[in-house]
Amino acid sequence: MKKYILIITALFLFSANNSCSERDLDLFPPQADEIANINTEDQLQQILNGAYLTASSVNVFGTKATLFGDIMADKIFVSLQNPSFLDTFNYNFSALQQQEFSGLYGGLYNTILRCNLVINNTNVPSSEKTVRMKGEAKILRGLAYFTLTNFFSPSPTSGVNQEYGVPIVLGNYDVNIQPARSTVAAVYDQIITDLKEGIEGADAMPSSKTLLGKDAGRLILSRVYLTRRAAGDAQLALDAATEVINVAKTVDAFNVVPGVPINLSTYTNYFASSNSTLSEEQPETVWELDLSSSTNLVNGIGANLSLPGFYNRIDAKRCLLINQTLYGSLADTDVRKGSPTTGLLITVGTPNVDTPKGYWTNKYPRLTDEGNYFRNIKLLRFSEAYLNRIEALNLLGQTGAALDELNAFATSRRGVTYTGADLQNDILEERAKEFYAEGQRFFDLKRYNLGLNRPSNCLVTCTIAPNDKLFVLPMSAGALNANENLTQYPGY
Repeated sequence: MKKYILIITALFLFSANNSCSERDLDLFPPQADEIANINTEDQLQQILNGAYLTASSVNVFGTKATLFGDIMADKIFVSLQNPSFLDTFNYNFSALQQQEFSGLYGGLYNTILRCNLVINNTNVPSSEKTVRMKGEAKILRGLAYFTLTNFFSPSPTSGVNQEYGVPIVLGNYDVNIQPARSTVAAVYDQIITDLKEGIEGADAMPSSKTLLGKDAGRLILSRVYLTRRAAGDAQLALDAATEVINVAKTVDAFNVVPGVPINLSTYTNYFASSNSTLSEEQPETVWELDLSSSTNLVNGIGANLSLPGFYNRIDAKRCLLINQTLYGSLADTDVRKGSPTTGLLITVGTPNVDTPKGYWTNKYPRLTDEGNYFRNIKLLRFSEAYLNRIEALNLLGQTGAALDELNAFATSRRGVTYTGADLQNDILEERAKEFYAEGQRFFDLKRYNLGLNRPSNCLVTCTIAPNDKLFVLPMSAGALNANENLTQYPGY
């Protein structure tokens, strides 16, 4: 039987021995362990830590997977002053030309590989810890497959090319396998199975927001059901979102409380404060990526590639701005807008070369009390559960309740309310206001098979018809050459 070797490089030893934060992932010293001989809980935890680190890398959620969810949509643009990621923004990519999102596909499968090693291990005796670890690994694997199919497959409700899901690999690493694409339906079945089983095993209240727990699984699951929208999925999405809201009400998240709007400074500091005690490990957060002097040595986040680097106005690589359409849709009182000099959307130092000018966001501070590029990245927030529930109510035909809850949510942010004349669009607009620069807008459009219509700051590919091939990223020539059974998406 072929044995596979897990190499933990000297870099991991440097990371472990130079940790300056109690929240750092507990990395282990460099060694070469036969995967077949992972026999202890500590070794199994080491592999799970590797999965978390891979997921937080610049190629996955640490930068690219999050960033592309916005720059491929219609609320954020790339400045002409520093046109990083301009090819992706312009949808100028093919099998041969895709260097800007190179690593995304492989990074997600590397995350899955590490999750598989945890899930499939039978050497370590079952215990409360191993059940928890396997639960976290299943939630993370489900999220990785959901992200893969969101980028590299058509929407499950589009009715086109449903045989072009992504390959499902559930076994341990085997260099010889060449898996073909599964159907979109089969991938979603696997995602849902992983999330449901992961919820069973994961902790209800993880010891850190950098770990996946039951609420993270339920929140992702509600989003998956809203995306798949098979018979009964709207009710399942409603149930999952409601369960998460019930927990949110007990932990002082950014809850919707009639007559008690969210405090401006509290909301702003949650994202923008340089003080980590006001921004990290907060009740509003369901899951955040662990960024520190230790983990960033492994995940690659820093001056060359990072979300603060591209979004924050003081960084040399700054290039991503919010457009005037989104800014103008926010009331001046809205906590998601704030002061144009100190709020979450600011005009200070915006480039004059852009017409019209955009707005920097302070959601990703570069410099914090821990140094540069060390602010944890918030990937899942309790607030999403409220909007997922509203979306599910609308799908179920409970439009009156959906409108009432939508306006209650907007009011809690001191924002404008809606008439409900176009309720689905109203819901998606409120999501855009809440989650700008958090990587969701592209998937919101794709989930409902909506076209792309950029209102400004666009010179190339400003309008894309629904179900155009451009809503699906092409497989790279390298991936196709390495796997003879992998097929390119039609049109590329």
